Amino acid sequence: MTDASLPKQCSNALLLLLFMTMVIFSVNANVLHQQNDAAIESAPTLTFCYEDKQLLPYYAGSGRNIPALPGATIEHLRRAAEQSGLKLALVRLPWLRCLQKLESNNVDALIAAIDADRAHYTVYPLLPDGSPDSSKAINQLGLCLAHRFDNPLPQKLKTADQAFTLARPLGYRPIPFPANTVLVDAHSPQHALQLVVEQRVDATTVLCQLNGLDARERHLNLLPIQLIYPPLHVSDGYLMFSKGFYQRYPQFAAKLWQALPQTLDKARYLYYLNYSE
Repeated sequence: MTDASLPKQCSNALLLLLFMTMVIFSVNANVLHQQNDAAIESAPTLTFCYEDKQLLPYYAGSGRNIPALPGATIEHLRRAAEQSGLKLALVRLPWLRCLQKLESNNVDALIAAIDADRAHYTVYPLLPDGSPDSSKAINQLGLCLAHRFDNPLPQKLKTADQAFTLARPLGYRPIPFPANTVLVDAHSPQHALQLVVEQRVDATTVLCQLNGLDARERHLNLLPIQLIYPPLHVSDGYLMFSKGFYQRYPQFAAKLWQALPQTLDKARYLYYLNYSE
């Protein structure tokens, strides 16, 4: 071997080394790509059921369609699901149908307040002592009494022996009311407000606090009513899983509960409180 041939051999060796490095890099990249694709394909799908009626700020639009601006809760849930490595499928049905489908494991999750009647088929986050873990609730709401501006309801509340009438929509879960409350059925929240405005009842309850922030729906400003703070009742809404989904994917359920407070955007909830299509 001559000295003149050494540079050429070194150059060939470098080219071969570069070629082998590129081959190894390409193989590794393909393996990683395939692993990522497999991970995406293996990510479970969470079928979430929610009411097919508009309920702002949580759900926008009515019917089975999902509008481009779907509501604060749907946006919140999408972010949390993405962070948790879950696919999300949305189903809109009448509320009682959602509950029935969760009980029969035909949908995977819904959002509700804790109720003893649903305890046998719902799974929600718990503390070590078995009580609900409110730090992992998806949202919190407060309800205030709303009365006509010229109705002396605050004075009535100071005397337990003076009854007052309160309109409450049919089907709404009971909440603690003062002992001197006389409940009157209403067809909807709008009907309950109408009864107050028409002076046929003393009051109704309206959303007045969201995730710890005082809030008031814009349309209430057009009515001759006042709200009484602090809220009469505060409750947490929990993402509840079916027994079937939780048994199959307990680790994903835990990730999603953990992601909910991390992805909460309080301003988005306030935006949808005054949203109009």
